[in-house]
Amino acid sequence: MNDIGAVTFDLDGTLYSSRALKRPLLWATFPRWRTLRVGRRVREELRGQRFVDGAALLQKEAEIAAERLERNVEVTKQALHRLFDVDVCRVLKRVGPRPEARAVLERLVARDIKIAVISDRGSIIDKLRAIGLHDLPWAALISADDVGALKPDPMLFLRAAEACGVDVGRVLHVGDRQDCDGDGAVAAGCRALIIDPLQAAPLDVVRSLFTEVSS
Repeated sequence: MNDIGAVTFDLDGTLYSSRALKRPLLWATFPRWRTLRVGRRVREELRGQRFVDGAALLQKEAEIAAERLERNVEVTKQALHRLFDVDVCRVLKRVGPRPEARAVLERLVARDIKIAVISDRGSIIDKLRAIGLHDLPWAALISADDVGALKPDPMLFLRAAEACGVDVGRVLHVGDRQDCDGDGAVAAGCRALIIDPLQAAPLDVVRSLFTEVSS
């Protein structure tokens, strides 16, 4: 790990616990659970497709979801935005980050390693602000909603490496899904570390890797 120049992180399920988010989000979004379920399913189905930009991705998502929900496309787009951006961020303020997240990120920064986020949905800065990690010196925030593709598309990882100013082979990506984070990172030429989100402090493995290097 002594040649790593940047560490990129998945956001949802990695920097915060999806398990901790689930129950309060369900309470916050009642009675819009069907829209929540359809929105998640459609987003998963769009993996493997690449759009011109994020706006085109969001439009296609809204069109498919609207058809299944039997609603107007624009109304559906606004509903999805409210659920996955507004409501999620509101709940995240109560959930917060994983307890070890800030210490892990600060250790990387102290070692002059660039940090970045690669996420499949929403405004990254809004989510980071909600969980109190927005003040860190992020070198890149790459969202599918801006780029127009979801992981495991290697484009997201390549853009993050470019924004960090680091050769892609010197990037370590940390995530919680092999099919998205692991496969996408490897396809782009990065290294990958898949955490177990059910462990007590899954991000501590990142801190230990760089502690061992420095010792």
